[in-house]
Formats: sequence, C-alpha cells, structure tokens
Amino acid sequence: MSTILDVARLAQVSTATVSRVINSPETVRETTRKKVLRAMKMCNYKYNALARGFVTKKSNTIGLIIPNINNPVFAESTLGVQEYANSKNIKVILGNTSYDADQEKSVIKALRESQVDGLIITSTDPKGKLIKTLTEEDVPIVLLFSTVKPGPISAVGVDNYRGGYEATEHLVSLGHRRIGMVAGSFAVTDRSYHRWHGYRQCLKDNGIPYDSKLLIQTEYSLEGGRDSIRELLHLENPPSAVFCSNDYIALGAIKGAREEGLSLPEDLSIVGFDDMPTASYMVPALTTINQPAYEMGRTACEILLQIMEDRTLVMQHMMETKLVVRESTAAVNTARDEKDRQ
Repeated sequence: MSTILDVARLAQVSTATVSRVINSPETVRETTRKKVLRAMKMCNYKYNALARGFVTKKSNTIGLIIPNINNPVFAESTLGVQEYANSKNIKVILGNTSYDADQEKSVIKALRESQVDGLIITSTDPKGKLIKTLTEEDVPIVLLFSTVKPGPISAVGVDNYRGGYEATEHLVSLGHRRIGMVAGSFAVTDRSYHRWHGYRQCLKDNGIPYDSKLLIQTEYSLEGGRDSIRELLHLENPPSAVFCSNDYIALGAIKGAREEGLSLPEDLSIVGFDDMPTASYMVPALTTINQPAYEMGRTACEILLQIMEDRTLVMQHMMETKLVVRESTAAVNTARDEKDRQ
C-alpha cells in the first residue's frame, strides 16, 4: 500500500506539502497541487482520515441525530447541516432514532466510538438526562429544534409556545370554539408539550373552556394522525377545528377526516406545524406554522464548528415562526356546528 512518503517522492515535494494538499488545498499553489494529486493517483494513494484523527485528535466528522427520517422537515434541516459542513470540508454521519430514547443512546454511543468531533441532536429526551451527561463529559453538542432554555447548552430552536398560540389564535379568529389538538407524545419531546401550552393559553385568553377530551397524544406518524382525528370526530361533541403539532400528523389527520366523510375545510379546519415542503401541495393546501428548518440546520452546524474550536462558547439561537394561511382552514360552519350540538 502506498504511503504519503511515496507520493512526496514521486511529486518531488515534501511530505508536509502533500499533507497541505490533503487538508488545506487552498494554501498550496495550483501547479503544485495538481502535481501532488497526479502523484496520488499514480500511486493509488488512499487518504486515511481515521489514522489522521489519531494524530490530530480530530476526525473532521460530526454526527447528526434526528428522530424521524420519514418526516420531510428533518430532511430539510439535514440538508442545511450537510451543505454548511461540506463548505467547511466536514463530513456528516446521520443517525435516526425513531423517537426511541434507547435508540438515541445507542446511536450516540456508536457515533462517539467513531470519534466524531461533535454532535447535533434533535433529542427524544425531554428531561435532558442524556444531554446533561454529554455536557458533563465535555462533548461539543448543539441541540436542534430545541425549545431553547437558559443553561450551558448550545441550541437552535423556535418559540414552540408562541407557534402553538398563533395556530390556535388563527382558528379562534375564524369563529371556532370547539378546537381539538392532536399532539405528538409529550413523553418523547418537549416541543409538542410547549405547543400544547400555547394552544391552551390561547383558549383561556379567548374565554374558551379547556376540554381535556379534545387533546389526543399520539406517535409521530401518518397513522397516528389518522387514528387520532377519527377518535376526536367520534366524540359526542366533536371539534370543528383541529391543531396538529406537526405537518406529518396533519397529513394523516386529513386522510382520517376524509375517511369519516368530511369535506375540508367546509366541515373541519386543520392547522399543522412545520411548513414542510409538501404542505403547499397537499389537498387542501395546509395552513401551518412555518419554522425555517433548513436555516436551523445550517445555523446549528455553524455553531457546532465554532464550539468545537472553543469549548467555552455557549450559543443559543431562537428563530422566528410564521403563520402561513392556505386552504385547510375556513370560518366555522355554523349550520353543522348547530346540528352537532342538538
């Protein structure tokens, strides 16, 4: 197997120059760089990044952990992470936890054994025990899609409470009084929990009594959305509108409502949260709360690379949410509402 010394001899340069071509090509003159690359090809030299990591204690690799690989919003944030990392010659290893805390521990363990330099985590551990352990062990981490809290943890997130409030406020403005919520399980994410708090506070501020029967906690899946909406619609006094704590659940809810014979938004209004890329292509196009997933991923990666260089840094970035009104919400159908109450 060829070595860096073989390449240096063939290119008639020093081993330090070969190393710079590999690690900092912008610092090497174009003619020299091409000569070294030609020699590497002739020698069939394979750069061993892991071996370099043992020397420098850096692998130039980071880990990205997401909870649901099927949800397009996480695809968007992953793209943001990868594109920024690529611009800095950093590789990204992706891990999926399926909203399972044990799987999250397993993925983190595997990534640390692979000697990643840092982690970006969308955690399924709302109590933060796992995150606390990582910070105590001085692992560079950034929480992504986090409800940012004071403390020694870098994070990128949005105000989930405010987003939940705005989604509910939109439905109230359309005359809805029976407003249900289909929420992702509070046991695996604090994001859904804070959106529920915003929903509940909005009801209170508008003089609408909170009815615990109108809250369904479910798994983050299309099936969870479909089954939950059907459960709400079979209540003695069903809702005229429903806030779903993410767009993926909302998509399942739309299907479930149609299976129950309802027309949207004439019979039922639905609001989501995320504004995933397909939201505007759904039928009806989904009214939702936009959170800038791509920018959040890119910013999280930028912050991680900074704290990898300076472990004393703690950087928290709260991004704006925005209500995007489309076709899935409309003024309450008073005729149907009266019929349901009779």
